[in-house]
Amino acid sequence: MPYDPTLPANHSLILSAELQAQFAGLKDEIDAMPLSAEMTARLDAYTAGNCEFVSLPSLTISNPPTQAEVQNLANVLSNLYVALTRT
Repeated sequence: MPYDPTLPANHSLILSAELQAQFAGLKDEIDAMPLSAEMTARLDAYTAGNCEFVSLPSLTISNPPTQAEVQNLANVLSNLYVALTRT
């Protein structure tokens, strides 16, 4: 059902099926909108990148930590930063 701006009518009982159809119609309209170059650029500039490839190592930190343990943690943080900044 396409979106109908007259629904729900003022002072009418709320019907879940009617509201679901309205939301589905709005979603269809949003999905049909083309993504502009400006919007793509803004999404790239202001949102995080995909960081799925950043894996967390199983770390056991000694007391005091060794240089290798600290370097391993620094490497993980560096990889996460690169993923999040969409470089």
